[in-house]
Amino acid sequence: MPGIAGGGPGGHNPALDGLRAIAVLTVFFHHMDLVPGGYLGVDLFLVLSGFLITGLLLAERDREGWISLRAFWARRAFRLLPAFYIFVAAGIPLVLIVKGADDQWQFLRNALAAVFYVANIQRTLNPPDSGAWFGHVWTLSLEEQFYLVWPVALVLICRSRRLRNRLPEILISAVLLVLIWREVLISAGVSNLRIYYAPDTRVDALLVGCLLAVWRYEAARGTVTRRFGTPLLERVARFGPAGLLAVVVLFAVGPDLTGPPTWLARGGYLLVAVLAAVAILGADQRRPGWYHRALSCAPASWVGRISYSLYLWHFPVTGVANDSLVPRFGRVPSAGAALVVSLGLASASYYLVERPVQRRRPAWVNARGTSARRSRPAFAGGGVTGPIGVMTSAAGAPGMTGAPGGGSLASPAGAPGAGSAAGMTGAASAAGGTGPAGSAGPASRPGAGA
Repeated sequence: MPGIAGGGPGGHNPALDGLRAIAVLTVFFHHMDLVPGGYLGVDLFLVLSGFLITGLLLAERDREGWISLRAFWARRAFRLLPAFYIFVAAGIPLVLIVKGADDQWQFLRNALAAVFYVANIQRTLNPPDSGAWFGHVWTLSLEEQFYLVWPVALVLICRSRRLRNRLPEILISAVLLVLIWREVLISAGVSNLRIYYAPDTRVDALLVGCLLAVWRYEAARGTVTRRFGTPLLERVARFGPAGLLAVVVLFAVGPDLTGPPTWLARGGYLLVAVLAAVAILGADQRRPGWYHRALSCAPASWVGRISYSLYLWHFPVTGVANDSLVPRFGRVPSAGAALVVSLGLASASYYLVERPVQRRRPAWVNARGTSARRSRPAFAGGGVTGPIGVMTSAAGAPGMTGAPGGGSLASPAGAPGAGSAAGMTGAASAAGGTGPAGSAGPASRPGAGA
C-alpha cells in the first residue's frame, strides 16, 4: 500500500514488512474472535500507507523536479488490481453454487461497490450489507480514495512555495478537523459504525502517516528548526518498541464496534495512529537495533510481503472456519487451520499473480526519468547520511519514481537541490500496496462463508 542506515536507494526495510505482518495477523485473529480489538490493525496499515506514499512522492519531486501522477496511478493499478480482480472473480462461481437469490444479489451489490472502490461509503450507508466475501474491502476503498486525492493535493500544495513551507501545519490542521468533525457527528447521534467506516472520520490515520513522512523528510533536509530536527526525530524513534507494545495492548482490549460511539471514536483512533507512527518511525530508523532485527526476522518479513493477498483471502476463509469448523473442533484449532489455508491462497496469489504482473509492467511505469529531467539538480544532495538514510519498502518492489507522460506537473523552480533528503527514495511495497490498499482489516466479523 515504501529505513535508513544500511539500506541503499531502492532497497527495502524488512522491519516495515514485519509491521505489516503484525497488522494483518491481528486482523485475521480478530475475525476468528480471538483478539477483540484486532480491527485496530487497520489503523497501523493506514498510518504506514500514508507514511510511505508521502515519502515517495516528496522524494520523486525532489529527485525529478515533478510528480508524475500518471505513473503513480499506473503503478498502483498494476500493484493492486490484478490480485483483487481475481479475488472478486473467484467468488462468483461459489456464490452461484452455494447461495440463494438474495445472497447472490447482495454479492452483486458488494462486488460493484468493491470494484469501483466505494465499499466504505456503502458500508457507511448500510453497515450490515457486506456479505461473506466483501466485508473487508472497505479498507481498500479508503486507501484507493487516498491514492486518488492526496497526490493531487500534494502537487497543488507544492506549486506554491508558501503552502509547501506550511505543509506540516496543513496536515496537523486537517487531523484536528477530523477529530472535531467526529465529535460533531457523535453529538448528532451517529452510530459507532458510521464513525468507523466513513472516509471523513477515518482519514486522520492516513494523515498522521503523511505528517510523519513530512517530518522525516524536512529533518533530513534540515529545513525544520533545530528543536524539531534530526535529534528529536531520533529520540522519538527510540520509543518505537513502546509504541508498538501500546498498540498491541489496544489490540487486546479494544471495545466492541457495535452500539454507540466508544472512547476510540472520541479521540482514541487518533491516539492509536500516533502510537502506530512512533512504532513505524522506530522500524524506519532501525532504532533500537534489536527492535529492527525482531521485526525483520524471516517469517515476519515473508508474511508482510504477502500481506495484501493474505488480507484479501483471509476474510472468506475465516467466515467458513467460524461457521463450519469452530462448532466441531473449537476456536483455536479452527483458527490454525484457517491460517494455513489463508497463507496458501495468499502465497499462490503473490507468486502466481502479483509478482509476474510486476515483472511485466510497461517500462514507462517504472521509468526514473528522462535525460531532460536528469539535468535537474540531483536528488541525492550532500550532508544527508546516517540515520535519515533511505526511505524504503518491501523487497523486490518497483520504484515509486517519476515517469514521463501526461498527468505530470512540474514543481516550482528551485524545489530540488543539494541538501535534499537523499534516501527518501524507495520502492513501492510489494507487500500490501504500500500498506494497501494493501491495508488490512475489516471491522465486521465475516458471516456465512460463501
